Amino acid sequence: MKLKIKDFSSALNNTIGFDFYVDTIDDVVLKDKLHIVGTAISDGSGKVEVSGKYSTKIEVQCVRCLKNIEEDLAGEFTGTFLDESAYRQYMRNLKVECEIDSNEIYDEIIDGEIDLVNLVREYIILDLPPYPQCDPECEDDSEIEKYSNHGIDSRWQQLLQIKN
Repeated sequence: MKLKIKDFSSALNNTIGFDFYVDTIDDVVLKDKLHIVGTAISDGSGKVEVSGKYSTKIEVQCVRCLKNIEEDLAGEFTGTFLDESAYRQYMRNLKVECEIDSNEIYDEIIDGEIDLVNLVREYIILDLPPYPQCDPECEDDSEIEKYSNHGIDSRWQQLLQIKN
């Protein structure tokens, strides 16, 4: 879903609420629809602040047995967007090296629209579990047993020969 900036002119208090579902997003396997709910507030001068919550079920691979498992994923998202002219001015004012406060990170409003799905996608990727595992433990330990030899992994043998 994309928010159109022209819709803020007819919105009460320059605030637009949204509540929608998405079937698919890039780079993430959804097992259930992605539910996104939140609000967008425009200050009237080209700056729009978006915030909300999302929830879904995703499919990830267990790092131990490599089986596909489902994970519940829910979180919050925020974003601050500037119209094209304000964003260009913001980019010109950035120094080569500077400290950036989290309140000073802006995205650009492209063609008068804000892509909410892409914003939430970025938060989902950051919220993915880094090492997903079966709960409480894996059913099939064959992959784990195959590589649990306490000897030297043959793939590293060449490197050990260089050291000696």
